[in-house]
Amino acid sequence: MNNLDELKGLKRISEISVGTSLIITPLSIIFSMITGSVTLMIYFIWAAAAIAVKIFALVSIRIMMKQNQFMFPNGTGKLENFSSFFFGISIVPLGAYYLASSIGRLFSPLQSVTYLLCQVPVALSLMFTLMLIIWTNRVIRSNHNPSPLLKAYFINFKVSITSDSFLFVAFLSGYLLSVFGYEFLSVRVDPVLSVLLSLYMIRVGLPLIIDNFRALIDLPLPEKDMLKILKVTVEFNSEYSDFGMLFSRQSGKQKFIEIELLFDPGTTLEKISQVERNMASRLNQDMPDIRFRLIPKVLDGKYVN
Repeated sequence: MNNLDELKGLKRISEISVGTSLIITPLSIIFSMITGSVTLMIYFIWAAAAIAVKIFALVSIRIMMKQNQFMFPNGTGKLENFSSFFFGISIVPLGAYYLASSIGRLFSPLQSVTYLLCQVPVALSLMFTLMLIIWTNRVIRSNHNPSPLLKAYFINFKVSITSDSFLFVAFLSGYLLSVFGYEFLSVRVDPVLSVLLSLYMIRVGLPLIIDNFRALIDLPLPEKDMLKILKVTVEFNSEYSDFGMLFSRQSGKQKFIEIELLFDPGTTLEKISQVERNMASRLNQDMPDIRFRLIPKVLDGKYVN
């Protein structure tokens, strides 16, 4: 799958995801008010945050599809990184807030919860999310190096389907506990769910923040990638005389690598170009979507080109 096909698939996923969020969000807050469930309120906050992120992501995807070389001469990868970072930064503080408040409710539950009604928006969300996660997984599998934004969507859907399935079963458990007279346990099912959902939000949001923050501030590639680069450089050690500086960064799913290599005086530009092509080809075997540039120097310190 080429980059444009991936963006088309991502755009369609984003549009459907926004549409489903616009259905689930008002249902969650309505049923939260009816049933007294704080878990559903957290669910509403999650969905509301997701709408803002998904709309921004959809705008970003439309910009990326235009491939405007004048506005984005270095590509639109940073938009992907920022969208993924935005999603992470939108859910981690909310998760931390509701984690603190839900722990307090474990010791002093506010009221009983109408658990059966709570299942209505959860069941609808589960159905929509199952469809989206199958579709997104298909797009990811068809691309050897999927976009960070596509990965962020997939993580979001995995979180949703996990929490939806868990909430559905847990709300049913809360209802059954109430029916059989275990009111002490029944009223605490909702705050327990709130704690677990909050922890899950923090767990999935932090990696998105950390990984995409690295890309946004142009930090070098992670250690595992650097080791692959050095391995390839060693494989070609007979082609050059010495090794200089190594520069790397990431923008979206594309990785940029520049290496200074020192050559003997009299080395032709043709040979240097051939070394550059061979190294780029070899790097792409281990790290797809590499943009590689060789910075050649001769031993007396002057640039060859």
